[in-house]
Amino acid sequence: MEGLLVPFLSGLGMGCVLGFGFGSVFFAIIQSSINHGFKKGVNIALGVIACDILFCSLVLYGSQFIDEIHLYKNPIKYIGGILLIALGVYQFFTHKPRTDGISDIKVKGMTYYIIKGFVLNFMNPLNFFAWIAIQTYLKGVNGYSTMQSAYFFVGSICSIFIIEILLSILSNYIGKKLNEKIIKFLNFTVGYIFIIIGVVLIFKKI
Repeated sequence: MEGLLVPFLSGLGMGCVLGFGFGSVFFAIIQSSINHGFKKGVNIALGVIACDILFCSLVLYGSQFIDEIHLYKNPIKYIGGILLIALGVYQFFTHKPRTDGISDIKVKGMTYYIIKGFVLNFMNPLNFFAWIAIQTYLKGVNGYSTMQSAYFFVGSICSIFIIEILLSILSNYIGKKLNEKIIKFLNFTVGYIFIIIGVVLIFKKI
């Protein structure tokens, strides 16, 4: 069990990084919480987490076959590293997005907001690629087994969910304090973290 605690704790840290990706989900939670109460923001977060669980399950299932294809380890490593670097660079150009692509006018039930969170997360392919790149790093650099990666993902998802609940509760305060300058600074911080991890993955021997 001790061998699984470190991956879980590491996942908590990565979840903090992923949780502060200032995309449509982030602002949808704040917007819905301010307009309709924090419970609606929590419902969106539930949908986001459901989507992340689906993504992580697919990535973990697919990664079971990576070890059986040793000839493709280097290409997989380079692709994962490039994806992480691309995700980092993308953060430099991220601005506050519109979140009104899915209207709140007609339906305001719990199910609707859960679906909204799921769809917003699912519609951004970078989210899925991020999990793929992270799993590549875990296997290539840290040598994680599938079980260790699973614990890492559980830690990440728990951390993301906690952050999104806090966003819902503190939405009024956060909504007033956030401006383009702060968002840009935080986006750059997250971007540099992804780039560093990507570079390490590319140059690490596996």
